[in-house]
Amino acid sequence: MLSRDLGADLRSQSENYGGPSNTHHAEAQNTYDVIIVGGGAAGIGAAVGARQAVPASRILIIESEGFLGGAGTHRGVNSFCGIYSVGPDPKRVVGKIWDDVHSRLVSVGAAAADPDQIVALVQNFDPEGLKVALDDLTADYSIDVLLHCTVVGGVREGTKLSAVIVQERRGRRNLFARAFVDCSGDGDLAYHGGASTRYGNHGRVNMGSLSTRFGGLSGATPTSSLWRDAILAAKKVNPQLEQRIPRNVGVLIKLPGSGDICTYMASAQYDATSSASITAAERQGRKQAQIYLSILRTLPGHENMTLVATGPNFGTRESRHINSRHMLSEKDVLEQKEFGDTVAIGGWYMEWHDSSQPDWPIHFRTPPDGTFNIPLQSLQSIDTVNLYCAGRCADGDGAAGSAIRVMGTALATGQAAGAAAGLSAAGEGEAAAPDVRAVLLKHGAILDRTGLSTVCLKIRDDGKNLSHREALNGH
Repeated sequence: MLSRDLGADLRSQSENYGGPSNTHHAEAQNTYDVIIVGGGAAGIGAAVGARQAVPASRILIIESEGFLGGAGTHRGVNSFCGIYSVGPDPKRVVGKIWDDVHSRLVSVGAAAADPDQIVALVQNFDPEGLKVALDDLTADYSIDVLLHCTVVGGVREGTKLSAVIVQERRGRRNLFARAFVDCSGDGDLAYHGGASTRYGNHGRVNMGSLSTRFGGLSGATPTSSLWRDAILAAKKVNPQLEQRIPRNVGVLIKLPGSGDICTYMASAQYDATSSASITAAERQGRKQAQIYLSILRTLPGHENMTLVATGPNFGTRESRHINSRHMLSEKDVLEQKEFGDTVAIGGWYMEWHDSSQPDWPIHFRTPPDGTFNIPLQSLQSIDTVNLYCAGRCADGDGAAGSAIRVMGTALATGQAAGAAAGLSAAGEGEAAAPDVRAVLLKHGAILDRTGLSTVCLKIRDDGKNLSHREALNGH
């Protein structure tokens, strides 16, 4: 296994980037049982799941950013959604893996012990605390991590992936494994590794938003409705703002510790696979953030309001999906379809951010009873037998995909995909669904919607956000 000091380990392998005499040694040093691309909620879940399935596995997370946490740390999404079901009677739908993450957040003062209420029950957190919590978690589970590595290719042998090619500061490098999990959010491993993928769904892609973090509000009482009314009033005075900042309202997330407010009104429709398109969106989003700031500073108590940070990256809600053995559908969600290979329970809305309407509204639709089943088939590549996926690149149509993408659900689908990859790597073929389910159940996963328990925790609602009814009725 690679040593804890990966920097020293890489230095010791410096000769392996060159001469052919070192090829065998380099391959041995760069070989794992399971490689996971992406260190967000899905990737963390996958690493834990792989370890739980086969404790002796050699597991690596490859992450393009300088820290773990995915959307929670480098896209400013500071709330775990999907841990609890939506609707008037919330139930816990993600099992003990959440307890592990949550307890670490609480221990470093990055989250409260009790959940928060926005349009539904969530868990707000401080992103710096999440970085530390996940560093500690991966160390405790003996998961190797490589940061600042970008996937640029893959090596196939028939219907299997045998290696992923990464670009790091010293050059390109091949990393070998018996099984892989794509938790990149953009399907990068699948796409570059020659597996079947698609961008969006039938020409439609859920719109992204840029996190904006505001400070200087200690003397203010900000609410979604107060900010909405100020924005609408400004547009009445200056109609040109309708084009410059189409969105009128967003959720307000109060961060633990600082008390800063994060919201997601700055938005854009862009191609998440195109650097040119993302660049234009980032610039547009930053301009929108400044306009919102200038409007909101006119409110009582908001005079000293500051823009603490944006992003740092745009929050992509949909990009590539891996074409799987079963595309989870809107019909599956609405009919609460039962699957023999259910490996996770979804508990979030079908949430569509609509750029086709002038004010870019958010459409929320609640699954029956607030829950739905997610099968292993939706996490298995259709044409690459040792490739699994989780998070927002899992296979769902426009509606279902918008419900399974959130971080709480991604943690659960990641755990399932990781367990399947671990079992696959340890055997001679793909993992059987009953074996995957057995691993998950052994480690406290929730796989049965009929046995869910109503939340008995103290729910923290600071009154900043629109009610569940207002959100469902289009604000």
